[in-house]
Amino acid sequence: MPALPRLPQTLPALAIALAGMLAGPGTAATAVEAGAPVGWVPYGQSETGTFFFDPASVRIVGERKHVWRLFELKDPRPDSIQSGKALLELDCRGGTYRYLRTLYYGAPQGRGKYLGGAQAQAPEPIGPGSMVAVLAQKVC
Repeated sequence: MPALPRLPQTLPALAIALAGMLAGPGTAATAVEAGAPVGWVPYGQSETGTFFFDPASVRIVGERKHVWRLFELKDPRPDSIQSGKALLELDCRGGTYRYLRTLYYGAPQGRGKYLGGAQAQAPEPIGPGSMVAVLAQKVC
């Protein structure tokens, strides 16, 4: 008997994308038109770049949640980094987060030459108004 497709994991991403398309300008649909990577949902911008997360990647691990996020810089850094992907662990109750893995790339959308990365870091408080705080509101 053939394996069933993994629909339950893709449905949240599809629902978010459809909601964005129905909501009109300034939403996820606009980001798709602007070149957002497929499956990644934009959740904010800062003075340095744009941030996305992959709703299909959200996993509950004990009392924490893991999620992949992508950042894309407006201008490459002097070390040629233009984008990166990071696996974050959010402690929704405790109000902390930590990076479990970070990957840096020389092109937009987590593509191009791999330029290095970082391993797990110690937990930090989620700063009010930060991009991590916005992500935590969506994931927690």
